[in-house]
Amino acid sequence: MKKIIIALFALGLFSYAGAQIKMPGVNWEGEYSFDRNNKFEVEFFDKRGKLRQKMNYEIFFQSNRKNFDILLKTGKTERDTETIMDLKNEVAVQIFSPGTPEPMYNATKFKYPSEKDMKMLEIVPASETKKILGKNCKKYTYTYKKISGEAWITNEVDLSNDYGIFRAAKMSMLHNTLSVGGFVMEMTSVDANGAKTVMKTVSLLNREKHHVSLKDVNMGTSINKVNYFSF
Repeated sequence: MKKIIIALFALGLFSYAGAQIKMPGVNWEGEYSFDRNNKFEVEFFDKRGKLRQKMNYEIFFQSNRKNFDILLKTGKTERDTETIMDLKNEVAVQIFSPGTPEPMYNATKFKYPSEKDMKMLEIVPASETKKILGKNCKKYTYTYKKISGEAWITNEVDLSNDYGIFRAAKMSMLHNTLSVGGFVMEMTSVDANGAKTVMKTVSLLNREKHHVSLKDVNMGTSINKVNYFSF
């Protein structure tokens, strides 16, 4: 999981550094406002079960479900990232080191994958159930190459997984969809070496406002469109 995050960060920096001239068709709004918030945490454990790193994510979104904003908090402000998904302009605006005196900005056109390019993760129902944040959840297991894990999914949350831990923790970069419906509340993955990643929903549907101004910023733009689920 850490490799995915680092790779995406590097991709964004490369795009920013290589394209300061605004590319045709790459458009964004001067202001973005959000009024809802979901919070998540991701913990990385080594094969001995020792906690190596913890990251916090927030997804801000709008009541009308138009745009959303993924904020990664690493514990080191200069490594934080924010990604605004502008669904009208089909652009992802990435902000590197938001909140610092000199953040970097990059805007990239995205494209929705065709049906044949969608990557579905097959998950198998298990017998266990539990409540997470008061929601009834069912356990599923999965195996992906050398990675195994479990997912806890509820049908009691009326939200897209774009606003959930599945998206926040970049799982949708590997798997665009799951073989069952519902909202993912928790996921765990264990790699071939026994290292474990635990992804949890902390809170949902918080009434929290968030505003981002992009007026007069030095925005880099990327030449090529990127898969919608890569952000």
